[in-house]
Amino acid sequence: MRLRRLSRQFHLPDVDCVVVNRDGGESLFAALRSLEKQVGIDLSIVIVDNGSSSPERERLAREAPTVHVLPFPRNLGFAGAANEGIARTRAPFVLLVNNDAVLAPDYVARLAARLALDRRLAGAQGLILNADGSRVDSAGLEWNRRGEAVPIFAGAPPEGPPRIPFEVSGVSATATLYRREALDEVSSGNEVFDRAFFAYYEDVDLSLRLARAGWRFLCDPAARARHEGSLTGRRTPLRRALWTSRNRWRTLFRNFNGALLARRLGPLLQADLAHARQLGWKGALLPLLIWPALPILAWRGHDGETPLTEWPASGGGSSTS
Repeated sequence: MRLRRLSRQFHLPDVDCVVVNRDGGESLFAALRSLEKQVGIDLSIVIVDNGSSSPERERLAREAPTVHVLPFPRNLGFAGAANEGIARTRAPFVLLVNNDAVLAPDYVARLAARLALDRRLAGAQGLILNADGSRVDSAGLEWNRRGEAVPIFAGAPPEGPPRIPFEVSGVSATATLYRREALDEVSSGNEVFDRAFFAYYEDVDLSLRLARAGWRFLCDPAARARHEGSLTGRRTPLRRALWTSRNRWRTLFRNFNGALLARRLGPLLQADLAHARQLGWKGALLPLLIWPALPILAWRGHDGETPLTEWPASGGGSSTS
């Protein structure tokens, strides 16, 4: 008599991918091609379209018929659009990818394996390089002395970061795999990101809220991606600077102890002045528009939970500046 060996049924990790798009053009379709080539996972793709032009939506229907598109007639911002996509998916892992990021075929599978192995992880990202792969764009988030969340190892050569996975204090939504259980824990209704942020720092705020709830984050440098950088932000540098400054302060007031912010007020203000100088004469508008609103942001920002009393520790052996 022949005996049949029983083997445990193997299921590929179930991942829902959310891509926020507004007229991404060729960059969007390069990102989609890289997502369709992902191996070792069961991946569903949702595009939340923030009022793109008719030709782009028609091209999506023609060239990406298996992708589910959620069309909106207006720009909800990254935060609001990402919320819409996350709320309409159910997989235990949620992948957020910018519409100008291209992932290596094993990118998502590597991150899914990390989340499966360590139940403490709320999210994981890979080593994200610039468009030509010559420099690091981000390996996670860290905090500098001016109270800014900055990308770890930014500008370093690809061989600069550690070769083994390392813990980081936060992750960038450029290309991060999140655990839905963690997102649900810090969500308010169906709002994972605070839609008041619109764009910029929404992923920083989310990382801090998750960290305050006891979750942790990882960078796996063997998972590689390339990122062009914010096309919209480059077209509107003043608007980007204003949103970044406003949302940085909103993040600080929500997540950090008031005594810490008062003690570091000088360097915190210096960060705004540094960005203002980079904008030239238009930069004079930044402190004039942001600083008078700080008392209101402080009053609205605190969420009543236990705040952080120090900047999160750096990850991966990088150093803040």
